[in-house]
Amino acid sequence: IAIPPAEKLEIGADGTISIRPLGQTASTLAVLDRIKLVNPAPQTLEKGADGLLRVRGKNSLDPDAAVKIIPGSLESSNVNAVQAMVDMIALAREFEMQVKLMDAAKENDVSATQLLRLNQ
Repeated sequence: IAIPPAEKLEIGADGTISIRPLGQTASTLAVLDRIKLVNPAPQTLEKGADGLLRVRGKNSLDPDAAVKIIPGSLESSNVNAVQAMVDMIALAREFEMQVKLMDAAKENDVSATQLLRLNQ
């Protein structure tokens, strides 16, 4: 969708893209286009090599009037980056401790084997 220079851009809940052209009054809105809002079934989606989701076997979907956009809202991340890093550091430390424990068990095994050989 190509959007020409404008004083104001609005996207409606139904996906309608409207602009107020440069130099026009506040009540003048020109409808440019409409975003096609769809609601595919999750099991019909597949992830492409480019990371985008596509519907299996179809080039396009039919519009769904029940799908709405919330104008002016921002989608936030579902991941807390700081907490994820803290968790990753904790897991790395736990992994390192487990590796040291396996090394200590191996050393104990070698020492026990040497003691048994000396006793024979």
